[in-house]
Amino acid sequence: MNRTRGDIFITIRSRDLLITGDPEFNNAGRFNLFETINANDDEILTVELVSATIPNSFYNLSNNNNNNKIKFKEGANAYVELTIDSGSYDIIELSTKLKTLLEAQSITWGNSYTYTFTYDEINNLINITNSGNDAVFDFTGNNTCRRFLGFTSSIQTINNSNGITSDRAVDITDTRNSIFVRLPNLNNNKVIESNNGKFSNVIAQIPVELSRNTFFTYNPPIGFRCELNQKTINSIDILITYQEEQNNINFEKADWEINLLIGFFKAPDHVINQRRISHSLEQDMLNRVNSYYRTTEEKEKEDKELRNFFVENLKDYKR
Repeated sequence: MNRTRGDIFITIRSRDLLITGDPEFNNAGRFNLFETINANDDEILTVELVSATIPNSFYNLSNNNNNNKIKFKEGANAYVELTIDSGSYDIIELSTKLKTLLEAQSITWGNSYTYTFTYDEINNLINITNSGNDAVFDFTGNNTCRRFLGFTSSIQTINNSNGITSDRAVDITDTRNSIFVRLPNLNNNKVIESNNGKFSNVIAQIPVELSRNTFFTYNPPIGFRCELNQKTINSIDILITYQEEQNNINFEKADWEINLLIGFFKAPDHVINQRRISHSLEQDMLNRVNSYYRTTEEKEKEDKELRNFFVENLKDYKR
């Protein structure tokens, strides 16, 4: 594509935005432009995320992420679902937290079993045992922490001293290893998401660095320039999520920054022709609407004159 004029660089801080989502999350906002960006009829607009500074302030395990439960039982007792405090855990910290929760529940049942979590860093697996060789874990729920512990959706039973061992890799990201920057009010048909196969409002996927409670920067060596369908930009809505659009990231009120580049390029002939057709159809529709209103007004005027005629003549008739 050929550029038709210089780019517009837009730097955006979350603290400056009009909040459009949950203020506690600080992941969505609107930037109203002081001056509208307009493309000519023979131009197309593009947008590109050139850089970003993101706080790794979001929890990898939380109620918002729907992954902070563990369901288990001992002996003839009924299953109990325990809630793990929201936080940003590594596997050792999560193991310690779970050990405390499980042993407290075991005391409640009158068993007082001791739970042991052993992490194999070389193979990235975890082994769980208890002193009674007696426990069943239900990892089939949608809100379980099973992926942290390296288990598939399954029922896992401790019935001997070997305990249970991960049957998949331990994953403390719980598959949330990227965040997605979306521009919901800027339309395009150039991006498709694998989770639904439909056109998307995503303009960038940013890998999450593991260093928690720090900031990480995004500077892609080659940016993705996304063509936009509209010719005018009055405002920019920003939404940051995990892969599923409805799964919002909770930044815990921490601030982030992104830098966008708006470009102007020569529109392909088929786009220009389509715009002419759309403009002609729009004008034709407008003419039809105006004609309808004129006809309606003329008919109302004729009806009014006819009513007045009859009223006047009826007066003469009554005399």
